Amino acid sequence: MTLLDEHYPVNKDDFNYYQKNGHLCLRNVCPLPELEIYRSAINATTADMKRQIQKTPLEERTTYGQAFLQMCNLWVMDETVKRFVMAKRFAQIAAKLLNVERVRLYHDQALYKEAGGGFTPWHQDQHYWPLDCDRTITMWMPLVDVTKDMGTLNFASLSHRVGYLGDIPISDDSEEYLDQYCKDNGFETINHGAMEAGDATFHNGWTLHGAMGNKSQQLREVMTIIYYPDNTGLLPEPDPLNRWNDNRRDDLESWFPGCKPGDLAKSELTPLL
Repeated sequence: MTLLDEHYPVNKDDFNYYQKNGHLCLRNVCPLPELEIYRSAINATTADMKRQIQKTPLEERTTYGQAFLQMCNLWVMDETVKRFVMAKRFAQIAAKLLNVERVRLYHDQALYKEAGGGFTPWHQDQHYWPLDCDRTITMWMPLVDVTKDMGTLNFASLSHRVGYLGDIPISDDSEEYLDQYCKDNGFETINHGAMEAGDATFHNGWTLHGAMGNKSQQLREVMTIIYYPDNTGLLPEPDPLNRWNDNRRDDLESWFPGCKPGDLAKSELTPLL
């Protein structure tokens, strides 16, 4: 048994804070000696993809492209990364905060914000996911020590309670519209501040969040893992709430091959953890 198989204590205060606010910061989720093993594998796995993306100069990219270097499903590319993504320790925290018995992996995602990289506009993660539930969760773990000036996340507390806000992908428009939405609804913006490598934040799929740019000269290395409850269904079609958008249709095809709207959200790419 490795440390990643061991239980991480989530106490009642942690649970209540997450349920109320839609986000939470936990410290030392993956202790540094263990994390360094996986950081090396994650960086090696992303190296070629990073080089390809960086061929376009930062100033010539869109706001989305300036926000971060984004690489998905690293777990299928490397066995060491797979052990990290499949860690029972992380999945147990997700299940506890969601108040469910079992969770599935949606996907992992490396999000590296380059030195001088731009801000990440306000958005909802679950805008992109065709899941018919309100209990999805993202773990956001820096692989290096990060300060607020490197782009730790800003969360709009209580915003997870409003659910799907419509087809508003990450963009300059989402920043303007959702920033005003947060102000109009009195959502307090919380940033958990500096984080050490192996600390992690967890946030609900509906929680509005974003990040400032990376003002440092260091690459902000972050690994994310997304979870959802077992036995979750895919959005129906037709959907009386009109929740389908192009991004969700793309994700249906990418993460649930062979599945149709209304089926169980279950595929070989979304294993039970």
